[in-house]
Amino acid sequence: MRSLLRDGLLDELHLTIHPVVVGGGKRLFEDGTGHIPLTLLAGRTLTTGIVYATYGRA
Repeated sequence: MRSLLRDGLLDELHLTIHPVVVGGGKRLFEDGTGHIPLTLLAGRTLTTGIVYATYGRA
């Protein structure tokens, strides 16, 4: 996914964001990825606090 995003080959990102703070794991956007302008296309929050967000290139 990172290489596709870096090379401009992704039109949309569908993210599931959980309201939990953890100290480890893989970063979605690495240092050195550069600036990638995105626009929020849609978003929905569930009663559990989970957020479904769809982003497209700006």
